[in-house]
Amino acid sequence: MAIIPKPPFPNVPKLPGVPQLARSNLFPAAPPAIINLGLGLGALGVRLWEAFFAQPQWAIYKALPPDTKDAEGITTVTSVGRRVPVVVPDSFGEFGYRNEPTVSDFPIQDGAFANYNKVANPYEVVVRLYKGGTKQARKEFLDSIVAIVDTLDLYDIITPEQTYLNVNVVRYELSRRGARGAYFLSEVDLFFRQIRQVTATYTNTGAATQNAQNPSAEPVINTGTVQAQATEIQ
Repeated sequence: MAIIPKPPFPNVPKLPGVPQLARSNLFPAAPPAIINLGLGLGALGVRLWEAFFAQPQWAIYKALPPDTKDAEGITTVTSVGRRVPVVVPDSFGEFGYRNEPTVSDFPIQDGAFANYNKVANPYEVVVRLYKGGTKQARKEFLDSIVAIVDTLDLYDIITPEQTYLNVNVVRYELSRRGARGAYFLSEVDLFFRQIRQVTATYTNTGAATQNAQNPSAEPVINTGTVQAQATEIQ
């Protein structure tokens, strides 16, 4: 009886439903596909799966330097992935936004008033944070708030719908009420204000007084060191 040797690799076509098999030494078996755990847990599992791997929708980051943005001023995705929140509460509570332009009124003839100009003021944001846990955890949380209040750094506030860029902390308020307030920080409010960054431009323009009618209006010309001379008082 002839013995047929067993082939080292299966001769199976690559079709849908065929497992990932090694077909030669140069082409090892591919790793099995990862099945989404949420599919086996229903709708609740899908939400838990997304919440575990999704980026935080509420956060306070330190503002990125200008060199992390492209030519259109858009922050690069690589830089965003390396950001670490400067304050880490248990949850974000109330959120307030205020943007109030100023319309200037100036008196004109006959004592009347007219709307002369409209100025866009920096916007203001207030965020309420909650923090519980151990005494050491609450202390570190408050220390992180004091650290950003005492600096001139700029920060970005991330919300699910919009990002508020280049704001600075102008003050913070802490209220502890009732028996629960002894072990849970439920009213920690951070107040931010937009900081508009501008670059100063300086020019050196001389007065065109070379052809002035009055000789005293001509600019002073320094021709060298002048020696002081004694004068006789009469």
